[in-house]
Amino acid sequence: MIGTRTALLSSLLSMGLLGAPAAAAEAATGGSDPAAYVQVFIGQVDVGRPQADSQYGVEWLPALRWTGFDLQPVAGLLRTRHGSHMVYGGIQRRTAFMRSGEGPALNVGLAPGLYLHGGNSDTDLGFPLQFMSSVGVDHQFPDGTRIGLWFSHISNASLSDDNPGTELLTLKYGLKF
Repeated sequence: MIGTRTALLSSLLSMGLLGAPAAAAEAATGGSDPAAYVQVFIGQVDVGRPQADSQYGVEWLPALRWTGFDLQPVAGLLRTRHGSHMVYGGIQRRTAFMRSGEGPALNVGLAPGLYLHGGNSDTDLGFPLQFMSSVGVDHQFPDGTRIGLWFSHISNASLSDDNPGTELLTLKYGLKF
């Protein structure tokens, strides 16, 4: 019985079936250990609406990767000029176009969060629980710093009758730790 398991495990390893997620993660990070990042950002909320306004915040990306898809946890705080806030936590994936991880990359993310409407002209999103989906492109420099442009949509996924949603256009700058 043990010999059969060993032979099966050996066969799967030799075909690359068990090593694929680890190899994919190594290729995506350029063979280096994952790094933690702090990202600061500034941009526009309510893009394309008359009440468009500024937003800014900070994100923490710990040096962790989950699953064979190389998902990275993210936690952040967003604030608008008129005092609306969103604290969120979720996952994102960065896919670099170069094996080293430097240069351009495509980013996608999803994060649920708690939203507090600050009043004034900010869009009231209608419910405290919100979901932010994001897509972005960034460039990683040889020293590990990143700069990128992101587009995000925040919505309560129709958890309440009032679900206007909002769009954000964000410039992010990331520092490696």
